[in-house]
Amino acid sequence: MFVPRSLKIKRNADDHGKSCVAKKIKPEAEDLELDKGQEIPADSLVTEETTTPDRHSSESCPFPSPSDQLAEVCSVGSEQGAKDNHPSEEPVKSFSKTQRWAEPGEPVCVVCGRYGEYICDKTDEDVCSLECKAKHLLQVKEKEEKLKLSNPQKANSEPASPWNAFYVYKEHPFISNLQEDQIENLKQQLGILVQGQEVTRPIIDFEHCGFPEVLNHNLKKWGYEVPTPIQMQMIPVGLLGRDIMASADTGSGKTAAFLLPVIMQVLFESKTPSALILTPTRELAIQIERQTKDLMSGLPRMKTVLLVGGLPLPPQLYRLQQRVKVIIATPGRLLDIIKQSSVKLCGIKIVVVDEADTMLKMGFQQQVLDILENVPNDCQTILVSATIPTSIEQLAIQLLHNPVRIITGEKNLPCANVRQIILWVEDPAKKKKLFEILNDKKLFKPPVLVFVDCKLGADLLSEAIQKITGLKSISIHSEKSQTERKNILKVGRVGRLGQNGMAITFINNNSKRLFWDIAKRVKPTGSILPPQLLNSPYLHDQKRKEQQKDKQTQNDLVTGADLMDIIRKHDKSHSQK
Repeated sequence: MFVPRSLKIKRNADDHGKSCVAKKIKPEAEDLELDKGQEIPADSLVTEETTTPDRHSSESCPFPSPSDQLAEVCSVGSEQGAKDNHPSEEPVKSFSKTQRWAEPGEPVCVVCGRYGEYICDKTDEDVCSLECKAKHLLQVKEKEEKLKLSNPQKANSEPASPWNAFYVYKEHPFISNLQEDQIENLKQQLGILVQGQEVTRPIIDFEHCGFPEVLNHNLKKWGYEVPTPIQMQMIPVGLLGRDIMASADTGSGKTAAFLLPVIMQVLFESKTPSALILTPTRELAIQIERQTKDLMSGLPRMKTVLLVGGLPLPPQLYRLQQRVKVIIATPGRLLDIIKQSSVKLCGIKIVVVDEADTMLKMGFQQQVLDILENVPNDCQTILVSATIPTSIEQLAIQLLHNPVRIITGEKNLPCANVRQIILWVEDPAKKKKLFEILNDKKLFKPPVLVFVDCKLGADLLSEAIQKITGLKSISIHSEKSQTERKNILKVGRVGRLGQNGMAITFINNNSKRLFWDIAKRVKPTGSILPPQLLNSPYLHDQKRKEQQKDKQTQNDLVTGADLMDIIRKHDKSHSQK
């Protein structure tokens, strides 16, 4: 049984409360074929269950077992007057062929890949029709039977419930038995910086968290063998319910570091929704939801909803009504839905603001604050960003209570897995230099991502690359449709999850305002900087101004050594007045 978006079927008033007669399905071989090549007999039936006068119109539609018949359709009785007030809705779709294909970011049927309009009550998986629901349950049944055959002793034994009534993180004995100096040495070697009161020790293995076996299985299935430094410290702190401000390099595993605490904090919650994850862009939201579903697979009553602009609103609102546990949203779309009173966030237990630095740069600070006014004051809040500028510090003061600050990797330095090459190239020669790089087998390792500073430039350069080099090239910018952007992004990114890459930057005097920022961030990586940059008067002027600013900041600090001098000066000035 699942609750489809469109469930009511037109009926005459005198049919109300009567038993439903069976209807024959029109035999169409193309529609009725199953995955294994079996055909449904022409006299297969779609039956309608008996309805009672007190049944509510939004009640779930029950499904038969796959071995009985393909599908059943519920009809819901209604008063004649109610028909005039509510528009008629389509019945639940019987066959996958009648369902449309999913738009980017929409739920996808686990069987055929079409729009997952419905949620299977047995498995919480997305399905597109009654046909795919039946196929999905057959697949699940076959998988269980194979498991029984492979391990008959386990199948015959009494099944022990893997679920406790609640989850509380407890430090693993292995971690507890380590000496304090061993822990500090571990943090130092891994580049983990922690600030806060009574911060729990980092984990070394995911097994130290005491996760349910299903979650441990999902971690291994998706390649999470050993926690990264940010995960080692952030996961146990998050599992204890502490507010967190975290900063780590791109590709360091930040997403899983907050997703695992999110999952465990809401797994046993009855109120829905229970968790909120805010991201600045649709693409990032889609990526996070996919990763969330991967980790939550097989966990009971764990459903997600994606609330982002650029996609149709009605399917998102429908999905939101299906008792989802986790909301992944962009601020603008969620705020619109809140203003429509289509969602209540009073049951939220944990909030994550991902890419918080990007969120503020894009001007979303007030929207984020407006959204968080609707969540309980005592909910856990996690801010995650690649850097921690002053604006993030100020936001943390507003949102976080007694937070733990976690930083891994060098602040504002390029990813260690990406080799940095800085080239001095004048504007007229940039295109020619790019073509040389693309034709160099040592440097050209597809896919290649080229950044330009305008939309038209992206389109023109893409056409030129394809014409001159013969390489397949596609441009991406804000005027592209969401479908185009999602397909283009399947080229992936370098420097993620330990992958190596190369970044080549063209500079000249037109980028002089960035000279010192480039030099101080890239030089520590061992990259050779061009002499035009190192000898530039603009670089030395910017360096001198920053040093003066840092010196002034140090002079403004009040220390124990100069505290008495300040008091004496104040007393002397006060007495003269």
